[in-house]
Amino acid sequence: MTEFYKEPNEISVSLNSDEAIVLFELLSRWINDNRAPPADKSFEHSSELATLQNVLTSLESQLAAPFRQDYKLILHQSRERVSSSRPDGEWSLTQKTIK
Repeated sequence: MTEFYKEPNEISVSLNSDEAIVLFELLSRWINDNRAPPADKSFEHSSELATLQNVLTSLESQLAAPFRQDYKLILHQSRERVSSSRPDGEWSLTQKTIK
């Protein structure tokens, strides 16, 4: 007999503010702006997109930066800090390397 398995009601994921801003921008682009959304084949179930929408909503309620006039500068600085956080300073993105 298999035991019933249940996760705790809430799980926390820790992001620093730079990572949260970068993730907010990515999810906003995919979900709200419909710019370069992942292909439908990227998702196996509608719950996956719903979960991403919930993460975006959570970030919207916690971040002030996206609503500031200097958001583009804040985003640029956050992206730079996140990408330089890798020990070798490089992250690979579909055949090209970004610094």
